[in-house]
Amino acid sequence: MDTDPEAEKEQTMRGLLILAAVALLLVGGLVVFVAIDSGMEPVAAPVEPEPAAPPVKRGSRPVPHYPPMARRPQLPDRAREEKIATAGADASEQQILELGKEFHDKWYEDRRRLGEERHRQMEKLWFGGRRPRGSAKSIARLEELLREFPDTNRAGCAAYELGQHYMRLRNLPLNKRREKAEHYWRLVGERYRDTICEFNEPAAAMSQLALVNWVYRYTDPARARRLLEDIIKNDQGQTDHLGQPLPDLARRMLEVIK
Repeated sequence: MDTDPEAEKEQTMRGLLILAAVALLLVGGLVVFVAIDSGMEPVAAPVEPEPAAPPVKRGSRPVPHYPPMARRPQLPDRAREEKIATAGADASEQQILELGKEFHDKWYEDRRRLGEERHRQMEKLWFGGRRPRGSAKSIARLEELLREFPDTNRAGCAAYELGQHYMRLRNLPLNKRREKAEHYWRLVGERYRDTICEFNEPAAAMSQLALVNWVYRYTDPARARRLLEDIIKNDQGQTDHLGQPLPDLARRMLEVIK
């Protein structure tokens, strides 16, 4: 049977078109497979950043309110401690006056009775033993001061500081430290009740506070309360050498001793 050349040609063209279409489909699928298998991710449209929040307007700091019966604690004046430390044994009378008029009068009376040279020796022991607290060398110097100059105003200051030193002497057990400290603090009240130290600090009242804080609050709370009540009643206007009112310190201690 004869075939029509035109029909064969048309059939061939259709076959080629079909093959081309199949090839395109295969190539497209391969591209998609490679893209997914390689971990490519679609590129996201850029995100507009959110506008920054407006700055918060801070109001003025609220003023703390203290109840009528409470007083704002007075912060210690650390500059006073530095002033004492820099005075030294050769301080001038003007420097001593700056440490308090009452203290100056006691200091001057010691110097008048001892003479300038002996007084300077005593002051060297004082400034050499006052700090650091808890040092064996400091203790030795202040104990020498008590032996050599027992009838002076400065001896009362030394006895008070010896109590502070012994409470910090870590090579002694706690009960021994308390015994030694109590001995010296009670000595102040018994023998040196009128002693005034730098910045008109009363050694006797300071010793009472120390006895409460370090000894009696643990061993005799009733006695501790009595001592604090005595300070609140009898030491109005008195401060420690850092300027903190003693009755305020006593009230704060009384709040924690039940």
